[in-house]
Amino acid sequence: MSIIDHVTRRSFVRALTAMSGAVACESLTRVIMAAPSKNTQRIEEPMCKCESVMKPGNETILILIYPGFTSLDAIAPQHVFSSMIGAKVKFVAKTLDPVRCEGGFEIIPQLTFDQCPDSPTLLMVPGGSMGTLEAIKDRATVDFIRRVGGGASMAGSVCTGSLLLGAAGLLKGYQATCHWQLLELLPLFGAFPSTKRVVFDRNRVTGAGVTAGLDFALELVRFYRGDFYAECVELLSQYDPQPPFPRGGDPATANPAVVSFLNEMHQPFVKKTAEAIRKAENNQHSRS
Repeated sequence: MSIIDHVTRRSFVRALTAMSGAVACESLTRVIMAAPSKNTQRIEEPMCKCESVMKPGNETILILIYPGFTSLDAIAPQHVFSSMIGAKVKFVAKTLDPVRCEGGFEIIPQLTFDQCPDSPTLLMVPGGSMGTLEAIKDRATVDFIRRVGGGASMAGSVCTGSLLLGAAGLLKGYQATCHWQLLELLPLFGAFPSTKRVVFDRNRVTGAGVTAGLDFALELVRFYRGDFYAECVELLSQYDPQPPFPRGGDPATANPAVVSFLNEMHQPFVKKTAEAIRKAENNQHSRS
């Protein structure tokens, strides 16, 4: 059994960020002290920004995990969010038992549904395939998203996680995005589908498929901490995409034969997802 201990990585990233800031400030101080005394006062104040830029925040960010979620949907944003000094970033699940992702390895959650604050800064929901369909059917999971996502300052998702936001009633009347093959299903929740990679609409933020989780998270770092901080996180992660097939990751510009092949291959799943959504929506109406 392979288990990722995110605490170790999170501590390393924070320590590295803090150390980098300290080293930069120390080096700058040396330059200032070596400069002619008449210039010292003039350049010392505006040049050394490390303290103000790296000032700790206090965001509470909850990342839901459930059996069969897509690992990168959750891990990529968690890596980015954990670079925000002072932010509390927690994996959340129904129990504290390890949760197996779609790829087969497990992540240990830190909080259960009952232990979560009702009004976090952000509740983020990753996507998946069959795991997401099972989560849509799970009343406890959907109720948790409705309660905590509805009370959060911001509720967000990556990939098919937007289907779970929709199942919880959190996307009605909102623009949202999703994995491109399931965009057509968002109107079933009263949402307005968008082909953008990241969509902000009031207190909702949604990211497109899988790798869009990095863009999603960096945009939120910019939202919470500003452009310069987000640029630091982007560079520290060396996020500089250079795909082997440029423009091949967007169905609007990808090889039409590839788009057609994937659509044909996944059509049964899209149909099954639509059926699960309609059933969940009918059950919701019958309960209310």
